[in-house]
Amino acid sequence: MELNAYIYLGVRNRQEFGRMTLDEYYLRMEAAQIKQVREMEKLHLQAFLNQSVQATKGSAKNPKPKYPKFSDFYNSEKLIQDIRKEFEGDSYKPIKTKEEEKRETIARRISEYNKLLAERRKSNGGKL
Repeated sequence: MELNAYIYLGVRNRQEFGRMTLDEYYLRMEAAQIKQVREMEKLHLQAFLNQSVQATKGSAKNPKPKYPKFSDFYNSEKLIQDIRKEFEGDSYKPIKTKEEEKRETIARRISEYNKLLAERRKSNGGKL
């Protein structure tokens, strides 16, 4: 293994690499890949900021940005979740975004409301 690979994993020499357990190796590989995603995120952020000034859609009189949010351009959280899922397998539970939590809350409340309506109809002989 070349020197750059040791540095990539945070290992100083071959002996330290040899003492590493398989679990530690996988953990370091996961961390290295996540670090790489963060570095790419910085590059993509710079590209996003550059293009956001220039890239538009719509008419010339009413231009709109092609990517309204940075996450539309580069979704680092999804990439990190994909990496963690690859390393952690079935035990990994993805972190939900606020938007997903809102949708689930709304769906749960609608379901509860429909149950209450059904119970009221049942107790009132089919009428609300």
